[in-house]
Amino acid sequence: MNNMNKRVLAVQLPAPCPLACGFCRTPQHDEGDPEAVYGAVIRDLPGHQELYLTSNGETGLSTVFRRLVQFATGLGVKISVLCATERSIVPGLCRVEVSLNEFTRPLALRAIEKAKALGVPVVVSIVNDSDELSPTDLEKLADEHGAAGVIARGRQKEGRSATQAGKTLVYQRPGIDIGSFPISAYSELAGFGAPVSCIDHFGRSVALLGSPA
Repeated sequence: MNNMNKRVLAVQLPAPCPLACGFCRTPQHDEGDPEAVYGAVIRDLPGHQELYLTSNGETGLSTVFRRLVQFATGLGVKISVLCATERSIVPGLCRVEVSLNEFTRPLALRAIEKAKALGVPVVVSIVNDSDELSPTDLEKLADEHGAAGVIARGRQKEGRSATQAGKTLVYQRPGIDIGSFPISAYSELAGFGAPVSCIDHFGRSVALLGSPA
């Protein structure tokens, strides 16, 4: 992989998940090869500025999550976590993105509180299946949860979702450093953020993450 001008390495870890969200884009939880993913990150991370960890389950339950955090920390690379829960919120992260919806709400609220206690900036991530949300709505949601930002992701036709709807909106509170945000590792965020390299749950270099239907 050519790391030139690549600011972020986005990685989808294999991980189990106790939930069954109706619009989950990666419903084949724990599918993949964790050791292949680990090896790919060890190979490719040097030269990147941030490691963006997500999964096809609950990220903190991945068998290689903590090893990758330790490796990136040793390189002095910033670490951010998508679909963060209490298990994947650890000291020193530059940002956690917490999915807040009717399926995840109890887990999400506990994750937000833990992140605040550790001084880790929070981005609230929601699914937007309408065209009615406005930037003002996102700012209000950030205020409600004491968050540094909000991503309203347009629903994608992936995984358990059979429809595509809504638009993607992003809000970031001014004056707060939350690393490279947003990350253009998914189709609805393509072109939004910093240059990104992606590794999927089998350790393969791919253009985007996700699980197309």
